[in-house]
Order: sequence, then structure tokens, then C-alpha cells
Amino acid sequence: MKKIGITKKSKLFLIFMCFLSLILFYSLQTAAEDIVLQEPAYQQFELDNGMQFMVFPDHSIPLIRYSIYYNVGSIDEQNNQTGISHFLEHLMFLGTENLPEGEIDDLISSVGGQLNAATSFDYTYYYHEVPASMLELVMALESDRMQNLKFNDAEINREREVIKQERRMRTENNIFSRGFEEIKAHAFKDSYLEHNVIGWMEDINSISPQQLQNYYQRYYSPNNSLVVVSGDLEAEMVKKLAEEYYGSYQAAEIDRKEFKLPAQLAEKTKKVELNTNIPYALQLYRIPAADQLEITALEIFLDILANSQSSRLKQKLQQEAGIILDSGAFLYPLRTDSFALIYFIPSNQNLVEQAQQAFDRELEKIFTEGITAQEFEMVKKQYQKSLIFSQKDINSAASTYALNELRFNQADLIEAKIEYINNLGREELIRTAKKYFSPDQRTKGYILPENKGGAQQ
Repeated sequence: MKKIGITKKSKLFLIFMCFLSLILFYSLQTAAEDIVLQEPAYQQFELDNGMQFMVFPDHSIPLIRYSIYYNVGSIDEQNNQTGISHFLEHLMFLGTENLPEGEIDDLISSVGGQLNAATSFDYTYYYHEVPASMLELVMALESDRMQNLKFNDAEINREREVIKQERRMRTENNIFSRGFEEIKAHAFKDSYLEHNVIGWMEDINSISPQQLQNYYQRYYSPNNSLVVVSGDLEAEMVKKLAEEYYGSYQAAEIDRKEFKLPAQLAEKTKKVELNTNIPYALQLYRIPAADQLEITALEIFLDILANSQSSRLKQKLQQEAGIILDSGAFLYPLRTDSFALIYFIPSNQNLVEQAQQAFDRELEKIFTEGITAQEFEMVKKQYQKSLIFSQKDINSAASTYALNELRFNQADLIEAKIEYINNLGREELIRTAKKYFSPDQRTKGYILPENKGGAQQ
């Protein structure tokens, strides 16, 4: 009888299969584990005038980041004053009654620091990164800017031209940005989301110095601000200096506009023709405010649908069918109802309708057939890891807690978010996505190569 043995190739195969089994076993075990957030140690206090402070000590390096958030952005703007939040951000660097233009930059640079600012849909913030010994300097500078901003007509008009040029470069001369602006305006007509942060050009031209000063006095007040300090310092010192530099300031009466999107009962479509050779297809959907935990499910769903390299759109429409060049998706979470954007780039103008139909089929297929366990666990785990990693950096963690406090008076909202993610299953993910990504809540927008006769409506 012939003796049966195991060849070298068979041994290698068996070893490989055992190794693969172990990988799969531990992968499944890892996928089933909950993530745990290590909450940063921070202290929070409020002055008598309503000004809030959050302090995140981190003594690993002798630096601090001093950020002041104002609870005002483009959604707060009145008609005919769009872009005023961003306009005011520019003016904050033109000097005060005590410090001439350029002095703030020079002072921060002289101590080896840096500063910057940004305006968003629902907040505006300014930050300094300086050596830890410079805490009092940056607090004094921001205290001065909160009360003593200078409004000089000539300087305002000079800065107006800077902002207009910024709008031309970033919006009007950018095909995607210009088309997106028009499509979003159509999607959210007569609402706080109709305009972008930069504002409409006609409003930038007409905003007066007095309107800017009124806006400043209303919203740049202690009871509408939050200071976040992270780095090599202690809360006791921050509180002592806060009382000294901000304690005497008076609270202002904040009169906010009503944040309510008009009801949408049917799908909308907007076509914009521009000087481009590449068409774009945009899908805008309404989403709830950022404190709703369902937002987390939508973020994970968009990775499965459009963002990750293994997403449905990239695999089916891009790699297999070849009818799109790329795809992506973003959420714009705010303190009130907002929107999600999903986009894909058809391979050419003749494939726009075919790509749209393929997108709709793929979305409906997910809703009816669901997603695989492997697909779900992979994307969910990636999302969990990125969330945890983002919180390991003290400045990033401080920003997360600050925005949740500013928007919702709920600094630890991320903890509820993580618990939601840990308990999120495939079925709930699909139910949530189907709830918000429905045709009657969608605006389809197309940026197309222009033809004679002007833009199609």
C-alpha cells in the first residue's frame, strides 16, 4: 500500500489557512468590541455676565491654544446682509481703539506664536497658539477686540475689496463652488441656508459700517461667546485672568432669527450651465441638527455609499461600469436643521442621466437588500478608530467639546455619540439612511458644460 504523506506545499497551505482563520477570528472579535472614550480632564466655569470658559490642561509641551468662539455665523444673517459674519471676521484684524492695524499680528509673531480665524455657517472663531507664558497676552488682546474694535469707513471699504476678490477666487472662478452655490440656493430658497458663508456679491457691496458695528455689538458679547484654552496651564490662572479682563463686560440681548426650513414635499431639480468640460451631479438632502445621534449613522452610511475606496459608488459605478470618475459625500451638521451633499462626476456629459439612474438604483438596492456584515463592520470600525484618534489630540478634543457646548450646552455629547455607535446595527443604519435620503427630500443638481441659450432651469 502506498504511504500517504503531506507534501511541503500542503504544509504551507495548511499553515496559511490556520493563519487566515486566526486573522478572521480576531478580526471578528475586534469588530464586536465597543470603543471607549477616554474623556479629557477639563474644567468649566462661567462669569456673572454669561461668558463661558473651558480649560483643557496638557503639560506635555509648554504651549497653549487660546480659542474664542462666537455663537454667530451665516445662518444668523438677515436678508440683504449676507456675508456680514465673514466681513466682521476680517475687520477683527484691522485694529482697535488701543492697537493699530497689524499690531496684534506683530505681538503674536514676536513671541513665536500664530493666530487665525474662520467663519462657519453657525459660529465664528479666533485662535492663538503661543508659548504657555503668553496666556495673559492673548487674553488681553481678545478682550480688547471684543469691546474696542475700530470702525473706520476707509479701512472698511478697503477690506470690502479684499473680500470681493476672495469671493471671485473661491466661488465665482471655481466651477464646482459656483455651481454648488446656485444649486444650494435653489434647494433652500428663502431660508437661512440659501446663501453661503461668503455672502452674495451685491450684499458685500452694500453692507454699511453702521450695520457692521450693530452686528458686532449684538453678537460679539460675553454671553454669546465661549473661550477654550488647551495646553500647559491650570484652570485657576485662566479664571483669575478671565475675571480681570472680561468680568466687567455687560451681557447683550441676543435676538435670533427663526430657524425653520420651508417644507419640501417633492423632489427638486436645478441645472447650471458653466464653462466646464466636466459635468457634476449633486444630491442635496435635508438632515437634522448635530445633536441628533442619527447624524452618526448618516456619516457611516455615506462612507459605505460614496466615500471609502470600497464604497458602492466607487466599486459599481466607477470601477465596474466606468460611468463616473469619482464620488464623495459630506454632512454639514449645525445647531439647527441642515443638509448632506452627495456628489459624483459622470465620465462625460452624455452619461449624466445614465449615472443618475445608476446612483438611484444603487441607493434603492441598499435600502431593499441591505448591506453585508463584513461591509458594515469594516466601515464602522474605521469610523470608530478615526473618532477615537481625533480625540487623542488635546486641541482636537477641546474643539469637539467646545462646539457641543456652544451649540447645545452639552459638552459631553460625544460620549452619547460613541454609545450610539457601539449599539448601532445594520438594520438601524439602513432605516435611518432611508428616512433622510428619500427622493421627496432631495434636490438634484447638475453642473453642465454650457450651451448656447444660457442655463437650463
